Amino acid sequence: MGAWAIACGGSLPHPPYIQQPSTALVPVLVEPPPARLEYVPARPDVKGAVWIDGEWSLRRERWAWTLGRWVVTPKGASYSPWVFVRGSDGTLQFAPGAFWDADKKPVRAPVPLVEAKASSGAVVDPEGATESTGRTRRASMGGDVSAKPAVDGGAAPQEKEGDVDASARDGAAR
Repeated sequence: MGAWAIACGGSLPHPPYIQQPSTALVPVLVEPPPARLEYVPARPDVKGAVWIDGEWSLRRERWAWTLGRWVVTPKGASYSPWVFVRGSDGTLQFAPGAFWDADKKPVRAPVPLVEAKASSGAVVDPEGATESTGRTRRASMGGDVSAKPAVDGGAAPQEKEGDVDASARDGAAR
């Protein structure tokens, strides 16, 4: 049996979390829409299965929802949930959810065991406006690739020191 959830696993088992390296941040032009409602399927009967929440990702300069999924964490890896931050100067930056090793090098994302089902309706912001979004993406089709997204014409992110905590998100649910 599963349940509807708003992109926040709550009591679901999850992989070990770590902060996003600031070098994973890339500039974006617009904020992500509100999270989609997801149906969380029953935990598969696989030792070590953990839940990764659905998330917004950028594809062709549009936000697209990547489905939540049950996975087995790669050995020795930790997970950084996606983050969206607004700099003190108003700039917007984004980093996708990714697995990292102890040296903060990207680790290939595991193949999903089971994926969520997301609501199919329009995404509506708090003011009632419909958001323009891309198609919902299956994680098995490249949603969680542990790599920097190609945004703003593929511009490379600027190097920064430090890490970004998922709690630093500005208006983004997880």
